[in-house]
Amino acid sequence: MVFLLLLLAIPAAEIFLFIEVGGHIGAWSTVGLIFATAIVGGMILRFQGLKTLASARREIEAQRVPVKELAHGAALALSAMLLLTPGFATDALGVVLLFPPVRHAVVAFVIVRFMARHGSMSGFGARAKNTDNTIDGEFEVIDDSTDADKQTSDDAGSDKPQIGPDER
Repeated sequence: MVFLLLLLAIPAAEIFLFIEVGGHIGAWSTVGLIFATAIVGGMILRFQGLKTLASARREIEAQRVPVKELAHGAALALSAMLLLTPGFATDALGVVLLFPPVRHAVVAFVIVRFMARHGSMSGFGARAKNTDNTIDGEFEVIDDSTDADKQTSDDAGSDKPQIGPDER
């Protein structure tokens, strides 16, 4: 239901803003402003994206999972979508997401909501709890040709089932 309301409200707000801004600065200036915000936003987004990518590489080199960087990368991708969508309201939201403190607050809010709904973040860098269901053991690979021949000759008269190299 909320998605449907947003699907209707966002284009309506954009059309309203187009008409209002176009009435004050003119139609061609409005179109130019829409393209200018997309270009400037894209340039800022490129800088922020490269900075986030470098931070993720540092985390990987330190052998840590770059969860925070991936979340910020997703927020930057959302910002890019909003900036490339024609309109002033979506551009404003996209620009707001470019600021790291705002992006951090949005990412933290989404993570808290996810954890509240789904419990823990296992699979996203959390370590599994130690359970006593682990079976630890060692094995040794034995050459099939020599042991199979030896086992067949040693157990030729026994009632034990034989496992050959093809049945393993």
